[in-house]
Amino acid sequence: MALGELIKARRSIRAFEQKNPSRTVIKECIEAAIWAQNPTNQQPWEFIVLAGEKLDKVNACIEQHFFERMQGSGFDNLPEDCEKHKDEIMETISRAAEQDGINPAQFFEKMLRFFDAPVAVLFLHYAREEDAYKQGTSAALQNFLLAAHARGLGTCWLGVVAICQEDIKLLLEIPEDKTLLGGVAVGIPVKDSALNTFERSRIPVDKLTTWLGYDF
Repeated sequence: MALGELIKARRSIRAFEQKNPSRTVIKECIEAAIWAQNPTNQQPWEFIVLAGEKLDKVNACIEQHFFERMQGSGFDNLPEDCEKHKDEIMETISRAAEQDGINPAQFFEKMLRFFDAPVAVLFLHYAREEDAYKQGTSAALQNFLLAAHARGLGTCWLGVVAICQEDIKLLLEIPEDKTLLGGVAVGIPVKDSALNTFERSRIPVDKLTTWLGYDF
């Protein structure tokens, strides 16, 4: 698949088969991640792969602490156009979940459990006030998502990990000098799930782009 097609075909997966992806394939995806651009090749990242009992404990930790941590987390007062797009996609996802026989409460619970994926990967970087390490690790995470899609795996980047990071760091004994950028659900997609196949859209490039001094 050409790179442009791969980028457009990648999507967030929210229904997974209960089969474990191989360690070899996940390692290949992390290998792709570590070749992302980053500040002066400092490679500030780290990865934690969770499965089985360890993943269950992290899921339980998120379920226990999410509502408390969500208070004042900065997800309120979104720009008007962003709020509009968020509401549109959440309405679409709700309809898709309904088609899969999942009610809103069940869907929310699944979101707090990496959508019941058999594997989760946490992306960490050294804690710094400036954004350079966060930007580099975000690029690594995107590489991971694309590499996983190219290998037939489904992924979903979940912000609940960053929201509950202090609790997860305590649970997993992650040092204070590390920050959790986010976590990715990983597994084999359920092919006929409405949650994995609904139509998505993007704002046209011409509405988002300003050309300055580009007269050719």
